[in-house]
Amino acid sequence: MSRWPTDRAALRLARSRDVRTRVTRAWSRARGRLPSHVVYLRPQGVVSWPADGEAAGSGRFDDFAAWCAAHPGADARLHVSGHAIHNLVVDADLSAAGADAVRRYAQQQFTHYHGPQAARWPLAVWADGPSRGASALHGVDLPGLRAAAADHEVRLLGLAPAWSAGLASLSLRHPEFIEAGRHALLLVEGGIATWIVVEGGRIAALRQRWLDSPCVEAVVRVLGELLREGPALAGHPVVAGWDITEGAALPPELATSFGPLDGTGAMAEWMCRR
Repeated sequence: MSRWPTDRAALRLARSRDVRTRVTRAWSRARGRLPSHVVYLRPQGVVSWPADGEAAGSGRFDDFAAWCAAHPGADARLHVSGHAIHNLVVDADLSAAGADAVRRYAQQQFTHYHGPQAARWPLAVWADGPSRGASALHGVDLPGLRAAAADHEVRLLGLAPAWSAGLASLSLRHPEFIEAGRHALLLVEGGIATWIVVEGGRIAALRQRWLDSPCVEAVVRVLGELLREGPALAGHPVVAGWDITEGAALPPELATSFGPLDGTGAMAEWMCRR
């Protein structure tokens, strides 16, 4: 069955509009006028903010595909919750061997501890001066993210663990964090916490712990365990985080707070501030 002439005209019009839209987006992108966003992927869904440094104006979506549908042609820098990231810091000897050696070692370690499926996890090697490590993505469909972006002409500017997003702003707010000696950060994302130890401003250790429940008492317990297990720090650790359902202040003699833990305000500060 052939299309009616009016159907063919409507189809040509739709295609023409689609071409004009694509050209307009390409031209706007070339001139730097398309909006750019910070997009946080977590188990509860997606949270995003404009990437202009303004923490206000967040948006919430069920998943990344829904976000892309609402932001066609936009740029997106993705940060992934610790719920979907495994991390590893290697010793100095292996770090000096180069990125390929770190990648091979990380794949071996992840496979050893998490099973053969870990061999298929997307893995990124990172460097912080002489320190090197690797982060593996699990429980997230990376090809699916790329397909959703392609469907709506969203340009992916990068993908990184959420723990890395606010390190620059942390150093500005707490300059002692990059001074000589050992310092630490505990980043709490609801039920999971990432413990980052820096020495001389470089990452020396990177670990994850699950909380018994998303409450301040659980944060205090985990923090106490981590402090007892490692060498002494040069000062109080910094605690940043969100989605703690039972809010209470952290004991000031135990830690320094980056912001309140019982809401999402610190989330915006951590993700967006530079």
